[in-house]
Amino acid sequence: MRKALILAAVTAALSACRGTVPDRNAPPEQAISAVLIGSRFLLPTGRTYDGLTHINLESGGGRRAEVYRLPVAGGENFLYLVEPSVYRIAPTRSIFGFHQESMKVVIDGRAYRLPFPRDLLRLSPFTVKASKIAAMGILECRVLPALPGQRPQIRVRLDDSVAARREVVQDTIRDMMDPRLPAETRESAISWSRALQNSLMEILSEEEKRTPYKPAP
Repeated sequence: MRKALILAAVTAALSACRGTVPDRNAPPEQAISAVLIGSRFLLPTGRTYDGLTHINLESGGGRRAEVYRLPVAGGENFLYLVEPSVYRIAPTRSIFGFHQESMKVVIDGRAYRLPFPRDLLRLSPFTVKASKIAAMGILECRVLPALPGQRPQIRVRLDDSVAARREVVQDTIRDMMDPRLPAETRESAISWSRALQNSLMEILSEEEKRTPYKPAP
C-alpha cells in the first residue's frame, strides 16, 4: 500500500510538471475565467477534421506560475477554464518540466514534428480577467505540398485576427442552440452565455475601430 501511495504521488508530481489539462466545457465558478481557441487542420487537398496537437499556456510568477497543457483537436472550439492571469503560449513540457524543442501534430493518422514555431513564441502576452472569456483565435496546422524526393512539411500558426476571434465566439454561441451537439457542450455555452456575449461585443467594438472610414463624397 505504501509503495502504491508513493508511486501515485510521484506520478502526480511528474504530471504537474508537464502542465495541468484544464477542465473543458465546465460551468463557470466564482472568479474563474476561460480561454477559447479554435482549430483548423489543412491538407494540400483541403480541410480535415482528423487532427490533434498540444500547446502550453503559461503565466509568469516562477514556481507559482500557472502551467496549462491544452489539447487542440480538429474541427472543434475549446473552452478551457483557467485562473485569471496574464498568459503566453509556450512549448509543451516533458514529464520533468523542461520545455520541449519540437511540436507534434497528428493529421489523418500521420504524425509530424517541427521546431516549436517562433511565431507562437513571439505573440504578445494576453490578459484573462476574472469571470471573463479570452478568445485566442484559431490554431492553424497546414501540411504543405511535398517537393519531389522530400517529406511533406507542416506549418503552424495562430490566427488571432479579429475575424478569427469573432468566428470562434460566434460558433460557440451557436452551439447553445444546436441539438446535434453533446448536452455538455450546449450546457457549457449556456452557462457562459453572458461572458460569451461580452467577449463578442468587445471583439466587434475592436473590429469597428479598425475599419477605415471613407469620407463622404
